[in-house]
Amino acid sequence: MVELSDLQVSRTIVVEAPPAHVYEIIADVTRIGELSPVCKAAWWDEGSTPHEGAWFTGRNEVEGRDPWERRCEVFIAEPGRAFGWVAGGREEGVVEWSYRFRPVDRGTEVEESWTILRMVDRLSALGDEFLNNLKSSTESGIEATLANLKKIAES
Repeated sequence: MVELSDLQVSRTIVVEAPPAHVYEIIADVTRIGELSPVCKAAWWDEGSTPHEGAWFTGRNEVEGRDPWERRCEVFIAEPGRAFGWVAGGREEGVVEWSYRFRPVDRGTEVEESWTILRMVDRLSALGDEFLNNLKSSTESGIEATLANLKKIAES
């Protein structure tokens, strides 16, 4: 049986650009379509900007499934250091996405993390095979996102 602690992924990459520049790309959620293979677009809700407590909506597309949108609440926005959100909001959300930026000799080490925060009935009802596939596809998606971020930040 898949445990909640199994449902997290974290990957890192070194980007040859300063942390502040890499942060600006990630914190501008309107650029997510340039980076992510799943989240094709995002926009700030009600004219918001990247700050803790801000809300945005992301539009996801996966082959074989109807596109869906999810409102997300920013839980951390520290320029040059960290940016993250919870899909569905901090109170009721299930999935957390975060980025950490650490200065290194050649630029910035970027860590992208995905964590299932709570096992809700609708998620556990999907079964272990689905959850393992979700984790695997998320790993691939994070690796693609980080590779795209590297290309964009270094150009």
